[in-house]
Amino acid sequence: MSRTSIAPHALLTLAAVLVFTIFQVFLGGCTSEATAPARARSPQAASARAPVELAPVVISPYSDAELAAEFERARALLLADEAREAAPLFDRLVRLAPDGEVAPPSLFNAGLAHEALGDRALAAERYREVARRFPDHAVARGALFRLARAAAALERWPELVEVSRRLLRLGDLSVLEAIEARGALALGLVEQDLVDEAARQVGLARDLIEAHRLGESGKPPIELAQVSFALGEVRRRRSEAITFVPVPASFAEALERRCQGLLDAQGAYTEAMRSLDAHWSAMAGYRIGQLYKELHRDVMRVPPPPSADTPRKKQLFEGAMRLRYRVLLEKGQKMLAGTVHLGDRTGESSGWVLRARDAQREIELALADEQAALARLPFTEAELLAALDALKTAAPRRP
Repeated sequence: MSRTSIAPHALLTLAAVLVFTIFQVFLGGCTSEATAPARARSPQAASARAPVELAPVVISPYSDAELAAEFERARALLLADEAREAAPLFDRLVRLAPDGEVAPPSLFNAGLAHEALGDRALAAERYREVARRFPDHAVARGALFRLARAAAALERWPELVEVSRRLLRLGDLSVLEAIEARGALALGLVEQDLVDEAARQVGLARDLIEAHRLGESGKPPIELAQVSFALGEVRRRRSEAITFVPVPASFAEALERRCQGLLDAQGAYTEAMRSLDAHWSAMAGYRIGQLYKELHRDVMRVPPPPSADTPRKKQLFEGAMRLRYRVLLEKGQKMLAGTVHLGDRTGESSGWVLRARDAQREIELALADEQAALARLPFTEAELLAALDALKTAAPRRP
């Protein structure tokens, strides 16, 4: 045997190593992690040298032209409203070429497809990945706005604040983009009880709306709905901070301020409904119903006045209060019923519609309890109405 020849068993061993390596690359999902060969060294040397992490090497079985063709096929499906077929194709393209030219638009379009399928959480993941990995790509801007909308729909308020602030730092926003970003920021803040800061952002957004006379006629742009809803939330929280236990020095004045706050908040929520967007309308409808329900709860906690010093007078006060403020429950029930009907008609199935259903049932039970409580009292409706007139006469100011 010559010095340069290789024994047959050595050839078999070499062939086995090559085959194993090839199978590892192409049968293992087309990915392999590049690792440095291990070298024996002392424990002291190992502890002195920090470990080096190398990025995974991805080997795609497709050429750039084939990936681009697959992207166009997926995009055509998405444009044809075939989101269910398009979504897995875009996700697959990202796996095949995570750093290729098609990766950023594939991530973004995957978000659009999952959003069209009603999976906002998965869509948010795709938009978040675009913003994180490709912040300078052309689709990053749209991904941030989409992520903000998804965060609002999913009620992820801290993320909504973070993304909105990032949008405002872009610096080259259009008028509607600036309005949307400030409205989103205001909503995220107010839902975390940062009412004053939220009010400031609402004010800045409304200044832009008024300066450009947006939404004055016809259906307002959808970007205005979020601002109006955030304004309603600011007014609602400030209104509901007015309570009646302990009884304020002037109950009538406090009740008037609370009712005026309710009407102001209702006006803002109603303005949000003008966009004719099912999601914002469901949110606003639920909140209006809650405004009346919460006011009824708070006002019915008011204890009898000192002048009600006998059991009969206390019962008369209770009956008069129940008869007078039952209308709040009726108004709330009407608004919540409309919200539930909106959900049934449009297919809107967000948590806001589910809350409206629950609140509607609660109000129905509360109205039944009111009716039963009035029936137990030893007074006719005429006597209770006379007691109501006495209450109105005693109050110099009333809402």
